[in-house]
Amino acid sequence: MSTRVYVMKLDIFNKKLRRYEYIETKLLWDEGITANDLAITFSISRQAAQAVLNEYRHLYPYQMIYNSKLKRHVAKQTFEPVFVRKDAKLFLEYLRGQSLGRYYKEEEDWSDIEITDVNQKLQTELDTRNTQIILTALRRHKSVAIEYLKKRNVSEKTMFRVISPNHLIFASNRYHIRAYCHIKSAYLDFVLSNIISVEFSPEKWVSSADDMEWNEIVTVRLKPNPSLPKETQNAILKRYNTPDGVREIICRKALIYYIEKSLMINQEDRISLWVPE
Repeated sequence: MSTRVYVMKLDIFNKKLRRYEYIETKLLWDEGITANDLAITFSISRQAAQAVLNEYRHLYPYQMIYNSKLKRHVAKQTFEPVFVRKDAKLFLEYLRGQSLGRYYKEEEDWSDIEITDVNQKLQTELDTRNTQIILTALRRHKSVAIEYLKKRNVSEKTMFRVISPNHLIFASNRYHIRAYCHIKSAYLDFVLSNIISVEFSPEKWVSSADDMEWNEIVTVRLKPNPSLPKETQNAILKRYNTPDGVREIICRKALIYYIEKSLMINQEDRISLWVPE
């Protein structure tokens, strides 16, 4: 098979996959789907959209049925998604991702529900050139020399470091770089928006193979703050589906700080909802 034929077949497969994902999303989270929905979303003819629906129904006969009263295909009681996940939180995260994606480029709109993302409006700006170099260093395994603002809007002191970027992290509504610091001989986190300037460095890139805190997977066990009223504690447990009274979060050891910070653990000025078990 020639490369061109292979690429064409792969493209056809990807298009079908996207359309099957859309069908299941509408069946799962909407009132069903019509050929017109499919045609508008993927810019295809109504006849082509109907053919996709027929093909999906033939491949997965227990998934959907046409409701003549609603004039649309709806999920059967036996419906179980094959191409998407049956998880409400993940679907809302997907919608949020779509809303963020539209800031960058045109995205296929898979829902009539619009999410207003306040966090996006509160994020700090990122320098384009600095970000380009950091991302290239991540992909190409290169070290960089950076000028870094230690404490933003506090001391305004800067420092110079040579780092080997290993991982991109989003935490506390900011982007961070987990990197090996050649000056301190340690793996540290750097806030991307605090990098004032960056250039490629000739120093050899160091991987995260020896980053013990990154490579170790731990389970953080939390319980409702016992200083809270009992009814509040019970409401917290019910909200997070923790019938045994303990909330477990599996994560990399290096990320525990961000998890505890977001849950306001050990902060004296506010009452924490959660505390370590």
